[in-house]
Amino acid sequence: MIEQLNQLKNAWMASHVTDAEFPTPLSEKGLALYQAKQLQLSSQLISSIPDCATSSLSFYPVDCHPLTIRYSLVLASQWANEADKDALIEYLTQIMFEQDAPAQLYVGFYKGKPAACGMIYHHQSDKGSCALIADVHALPLANQQTLQQEMENYLLNKAKEDHDILVLTK
Repeated sequence: MIEQLNQLKNAWMASHVTDAEFPTPLSEKGLALYQAKQLQLSSQLISSIPDCATSSLSFYPVDCHPLTIRYSLVLASQWANEADKDALIEYLTQIMFEQDAPAQLYVGFYKGKPAACGMIYHHQSDKGSCALIADVHALPLANQQTLQQEMENYLLNKAKEDHDILVLTK
């Protein structure tokens, strides 16, 4: 089930380029970089969620292109090479949301600026309602680990509201 969730999420993420009539070479490179990174990650079932103490982040669902850009900038900051970052940003800003999209992206703002991001990917399986928490990242600030943990906890708690099975990929 975990593998299936990851495959479905990765197929949805790829579809924004593979289904495009005229994908740009830079967005195709970004997709390849994203897919290569996914191979390095592992996933686990989550049985308990840490309590959310106070958070220094303000959380927003990505529901417009300006927030997609902010999400893209934060997630692309994982790559050290500037050309790779540019390719990731080109790719990630292609994400389009339909009303029934299986994923919801989130951006966390710290002191009024985008600083963290993450995704909840939804899937209904024969085992119940599943949520995959993925692409959780924070900008390389002094408090990066704290911001990343706050985003992860927020998404897990948010997903717990509507899903029976929670999976975390990192």
